[in-house]
Amino acid sequence: MTHSRERLARIVRAFRLRTVGVLGDFMLDELLRGQATRISPEAPVPVVLMDGVAHAEKFPGGAGNVCANLAALGAKVIPFGAVGADEGGRELKELFRRNGIPFDTVLAEAGRTTPRKVRVVAHQQQLLRLDFERPEPLKGRAVGMLVRHFRRYAGRLDALVISDYLKGSVTTELCEKFSALARAHGVPVFVDPKPEHPEACHRATVITPNQREAEAMAGGPLSRPEQWVAAGRRLLEQFRCRSLLITRGGEGMTLIESPHGRLRVHDIPSVPRPVYDVTGAGDTVIAVMALAYSSGASLREAAHLANLAAGRVVLKFGTTGITAKELLQALREERLH
Repeated sequence: MTHSRERLARIVRAFRLRTVGVLGDFMLDELLRGQATRISPEAPVPVVLMDGVAHAEKFPGGAGNVCANLAALGAKVIPFGAVGADEGGRELKELFRRNGIPFDTVLAEAGRTTPRKVRVVAHQQQLLRLDFERPEPLKGRAVGMLVRHFRRYAGRLDALVISDYLKGSVTTELCEKFSALARAHGVPVFVDPKPEHPEACHRATVITPNQREAEAMAGGPLSRPEQWVAAGRRLLEQFRCRSLLITRGGEGMTLIESPHGRLRVHDIPSVPRPVYDVTGAGDTVIAVMALAYSSGASLREAAHLANLAAGRVVLKFGTTGITAKELLQALREERLH
């Protein structure tokens, strides 16, 4: 299939007209930069020299990064989930405010810990990651409040993204209720799943596991064409979803869909380029997929744009996204195929 650059550009420009809901685990990402010039005499680890007082760069992480990507691409975003009534939750609220994203549909639960990931970096190389978290499922009262929030907004949404990081906000009950409300309003559902919680995938429009996650859900390796076909058919039937987009790092992506019961497998190769950091690339993929599809793109066109976007994001360092302007520039520079 030959993609029309002009058509894809029109789709990207339509992103600013879309409103997307995001249900997921909201986290705070922090980046500490220093210089590693020697090995510690106390243990075989690098000594990272911080210049004076270390000030961490802070970003929305997890589902928060999906929201930041959507906002950077021009869309209006409505987040749904829970954070702790703690300093991390307050910092995340401020980051959302700076990105123009409302936070009143995110609950602050007493006793809950806002997940934090602290990355220590030297010379653009991640040396260490510290995770501060205490995952626990949402309580019944919180589930009820979030469903009420979502019911209020469901009719205004163009897409729903479910971003599961196994921190407790994406419960089976909440997924079922959000997905049912979305379907009732004709809202497509995009799920970034975890193999440990496959229930989130049921009846989704698109699920976007990476290759390791897809292999875990399929129960075996995916390296040969016949394996892709068999696993794709099995997963689509198991989850009763419309399509499966498997991200494969430097190998690109594989889109598996079943229109009218006929299985189709599309390989979407990546453009060879240096990779600086893959942090958050999956969040960019699902954000672009949701926006492109809800703006009139076919699934294959949406996957093509998501692949382009991911190829640009890995050139950046840290939890970051891509703007509509950058995606349009990537389109202009691409050789059509």
